[in-house]
Amino acid sequence: MKGLLIVAVRDLDPPAGGAEMSLATLLKGVSVPGLLETANVDYVPCEGDPSIDDSESVEGWDVVIFQSDSRGDATDLTNDSNLTRNTLSIPVEDLLSGAAWRLRDSSGNPNHLLYRSHLKRANKKFTRYIGEEIVALVEEAKKRDQPIVGVTQLHWSAGAAKVFEMAKVPYLAFVRDELQSRNRDVYRSSLENAAVVCCAGEGLGLQVTENFSIKSLANIRLPVDFGGRFGSIESVIGSRSKGMEGRKDPDVPRISVVGVTPEKGFAFYQKLFPYLAKVWPEARVDIYGGGSYAEKLGGFENVTWHGHTPVSDVFSVCDIHMLTVESTGSWGRVINEAGLFGVPTVTIGIGSQPEAVGQGGCVVPSSGSLNEWVSALKKCYDERLELGELARQHCSIVDHRRSIAAFRSVLEQFKV
Repeated sequence: MKGLLIVAVRDLDPPAGGAEMSLATLLKGVSVPGLLETANVDYVPCEGDPSIDDSESVEGWDVVIFQSDSRGDATDLTNDSNLTRNTLSIPVEDLLSGAAWRLRDSSGNPNHLLYRSHLKRANKKFTRYIGEEIVALVEEAKKRDQPIVGVTQLHWSAGAAKVFEMAKVPYLAFVRDELQSRNRDVYRSSLENAAVVCCAGEGLGLQVTENFSIKSLANIRLPVDFGGRFGSIESVIGSRSKGMEGRKDPDVPRISVVGVTPEKGFAFYQKLFPYLAKVWPEARVDIYGGGSYAEKLGGFENVTWHGHTPVSDVFSVCDIHMLTVESTGSWGRVINEAGLFGVPTVTIGIGSQPEAVGQGGCVVPSSGSLNEWVSALKKCYDERLELGELARQHCSIVDHRRSIAAFRSVLEQFKV
C-alpha cells in the first residue's frame, strides 16, 4: 500500500524562498514511483532520465499538504502534480513580527525577543488550526494500515511537530537555515522529538547536532532541476560562450555575488570590497539581486549593482563567483548553478559550503583574514578554467533526481 505523507508548513506554494521550492520538488518526486539512493544510476545534469529496470523502482506516496493561504493561489510549482494542497486562513505576519522587523538590529535581523514571541504565538495557532483535521486524517489512514509520516520545516515546524506527536505519527523535520539555532527554546522539542532531522549537507548536519540532541540525521541535499531551469547542456555552453565573447572587458577580473542579506555577508562585504579595491584594483564585483543590502553595496567604487537578473545571465559573463555566510552553513545552491556554467566559487568554510564547492573552487577558513579572501579570489581567477571544469563535474551532486532518491530512501524505512 502507498504510504501517506502529511506535510504541515507555513509556506510551500507559492514559495517564500528556495527552501519551499526545494521541499515541493522533493514531495513531487516521491509522489510518483522512483528509485532509491542505492540504485547504481549516474544522474547527469541537463540530460534525460537514464533507462532503468522497473523492478528497481518503488511505489510513490500520497502527499497531503497543510499551509497558510496568505501568499495566494498555487503556482506551476505544484499545479498538475499529485500533491493535495489544503490552505488555512492564518496570517503569516502579525503585529509582533512587524514590530520585530521595524526594530531590527544593526546586522539586519529582526529584534530577537519580539520575533521569538511572534514565533511562539504563530506555532501555537498553527497547532490549533491543523490539530483536529490531521488527527482525523491519521485515524482514517491507520484503519487502512497505511504507513504515515509527517513532514515539516522552518517557521511553523514547532506547531506542526506538536500535532504529529499528538497523533502519534513519526515525522521528519527539515533544517534549512539559522532559524532553529537562533530560537532554540522555540524549536528544541520539535527537532529532538523528530524521527529524522534532514539537512542539506553534512556540514549543516554537524552544526545541528552541536546544538540539539537529535535521534537521527539525514543528508538530503537541495534538489536542483538543472534541465528545467536552464535547458540542455548545449544551451548552457552556448550561453556561456556568447556571454564571454560579448564582454567588452575580457581582461578585467569579474567577480559575481548573487543575493545579499545580513546572513549572506552584508557586513563582511562592507569590509572586503574597499580592501579589494586597494590590493587588487583591476578586479570588479558585480552584485545581483534586489533589496536594500545589495543596493547599498553598489556604492563602492569597484562594485556594480545590477538588481534582479536571471542566473543564466549572471554566470554567462563572470569569471568567478563568491558566496559567504555569517553563521549557518545551509547549502549554497547558487554555487552549483555557477558550476554548471563552468564558473568556480570562492566560499567560506562554514557548514555545507565546502561540500557544495568540492574541488570546483576555493574555501577560506571561517576565521580567514581579508588578505586570505583576496588570495583565494586571485587563485580562483588564475585557475578559473581548470577549477571551472571541476565545478561543472561536481554540480551533479545536487541533481534533483539524486536528492529525491535520497529523500525516498529515508521515507522507505517507515514502511517496514
